[in-house]
Amino acid sequence: MTFSARLVKGLLAVFLFGGLAFAPVHAQDNLEQATDLVESMMFDHLDRFNSGRPPVLNDPDATMLYFVDSYAVPGLQGKLGFDPVFDAQDADIRNISIGPDPQTPVLRGAAQIVASFTNFGQPQRLLYTLVKVPPHNDWQINDIYSEANGWSLARLSQNFVGRPTGSNDVTLYNQQPGGSNEENIGMEQGDTPGFNTAQNTSSGSNPASAPSGTAGAGNAVSAPSSSDILFMLDGSGSMWGQLNGVAKISTAKTALSGLVSDLHGQRNIGLMVYGHRREGDCGDTEMILQPGNHALGNIQAAINNITPRGKTPIARSLMEAGEVLSVAERPSSILLISDGLETCGGDPCAAAAQLAARGIDTRVHVVGFDLSEQEAAALQCIADNGNGRYFNANTADEFVQAVNDAVEEASAPPPPPPPPAPPEPETATAVFEELFDGPDLDPAIMVENPVPEYVTFTGQGTRFVSVAGAPRYDAADASNRHVVDTPLPDGDFDLVLEFSHDMQSLAEQVSVSLFTDAFNQVSAVAWIETQGCGSTIKLSLVQDSGTEGDVTRKLFTDNLFDGPFTDGICSKKGRAHADLILQSLVENGATVRLKRRGREITAEFSMDVPGAEGEPSTRMTKATEPVSMLRLSGKPAFLVGQSKRARSHEGIFELDRFAIEVPPQGG
Repeated sequence: MTFSARLVKGLLAVFLFGGLAFAPVHAQDNLEQATDLVESMMFDHLDRFNSGRPPVLNDPDATMLYFVDSYAVPGLQGKLGFDPVFDAQDADIRNISIGPDPQTPVLRGAAQIVASFTNFGQPQRLLYTLVKVPPHNDWQINDIYSEANGWSLARLSQNFVGRPTGSNDVTLYNQQPGGSNEENIGMEQGDTPGFNTAQNTSSGSNPASAPSGTAGAGNAVSAPSSSDILFMLDGSGSMWGQLNGVAKISTAKTALSGLVSDLHGQRNIGLMVYGHRREGDCGDTEMILQPGNHALGNIQAAINNITPRGKTPIARSLMEAGEVLSVAERPSSILLISDGLETCGGDPCAAAAQLAARGIDTRVHVVGFDLSEQEAAALQCIADNGNGRYFNANTADEFVQAVNDAVEEASAPPPPPPPPAPPEPETATAVFEELFDGPDLDPAIMVENPVPEYVTFTGQGTRFVSVAGAPRYDAADASNRHVVDTPLPDGDFDLVLEFSHDMQSLAEQVSVSLFTDAFNQVSAVAWIETQGCGSTIKLSLVQDSGTEGDVTRKLFTDNLFDGPFTDGICSKKGRAHADLILQSLVENGATVRLKRRGREITAEFSMDVPGAEGEPSTRMTKATEPVSMLRLSGKPAFLVGQSKRARSHEGIFELDRFAIEVPPQGG
């Protein structure tokens, strides 16, 4: 057996006087006194074992020398059914080594002392937690944790001690209801082995909480306000991280305890926690307190008993909270407090959106604690999708302020519902449509004066048309005029031709008509005219009636490059803009319409007009003056061609769609 020389006097006292009269030492800034206390207790206990005297934990007077007073219960070791000092029922103890935990010697003011030894040759390692107790701030043992078997003395003795162990003292695992939560004070995730709650479940319960979905304190009577606030607290292992030397979980507990005191009696308060019971378990979520009018002490006790341990299943927590809040059917707010992102593969942003889409009056506010900008942005969407607000905090003071601001926001009346969205505009109804998908035209379309080698389907939803010579819209022998043999709608209608055009002859035309023959028709004609300052787009409404050589014509013409599409094309800047518009005619196409509204007929041209000097494009439309017609005759028709001023023998068009449309009412 090896042990510290400073214990020799203590052992001699045991041998000479039949017991060790050891008084708790005064705490110093180092851990020597804490280590000495554990050593003295172990060797006192070993001597009792060897001499047949009662073990330390069966003797209240001896227990009080080393342990906090709550363990001074007659026959405690016998009640436990084994020896917790040696983690066994029998002992052959050798090779004792005692000293501060090399990884975490002090956490939250509690000393962590490791006792290693062999028992019948098998290595054992126990972790002692010591706290300073009044009136002299002496070190006293508050808990023992077995790393081999996963038990905690505080946990095992909770049914035998005079008060719930851990309610005020630091222990490895503070009491929780029905084995639902064991507190791992001061431990980063992974510092201690997982605690096997299945084999350490107590029949005792804590009135401060009830598991989700069970009766108990979670089903308290509603407060008169009939509005709920559910605090959803991150209980993952990262909450042991420190800000300004204080664990984030401690800051959160302090802030929440103060807030619930202020809110008590005004709001139904609930508490949900995730990641606080088991490491690596994405199902570790718990509705500790359903929103209700709980006793203030129960709420604060539930907050203080939270111990960070595991992962961060935010999405799952939000969905489970929604199930509880939807049953209550009261206005509610969720205040999510987290120092990290989802770690269980869920989508919290989608979960918040689903919560909002359920139609329950719930808003989700988020306090991000000690997050990077990227992490904060990821949590921002939870608040956005949950109709709440996001608050950021990077210091303890900022956290307290952020939580207060979030509670104030949650306590404010919900914003008024947005005004109803305007109804979707009605759209025109096509009573006839040709999309030029090929391989043939609609049977109702007839081609007059066909020249097949000038037309073809592209296979990409357009009809390629080449024009040669001068097949004007008003020429009787115009080639490839398409006439549609289908009844016209009663009332208002549009003849619509969508096309694109690569200007080559500088005199191309495209027209849609009510066509009887070349001398009797009313047409919307979009055409290219090229003069000294370059090419322009013009739009004409033409009404012809008569016979060959004797035609009466009504004509309205607008130069689209003299406003509204552009103007000043003789200047360098104006010409450059005009050329951009002509290029858009190739890339984005245009639409020409012949429109009937009542007795009036108009021509209309629309296209995406690029902005000057890199500004965005704008859809622009220009209509001519109308002509009045009491009676309509003719069939729908469309034609592409060019005038006698063409500077080459060929013009190129692609037709995307021809339709007869009935406009919406009032359109």
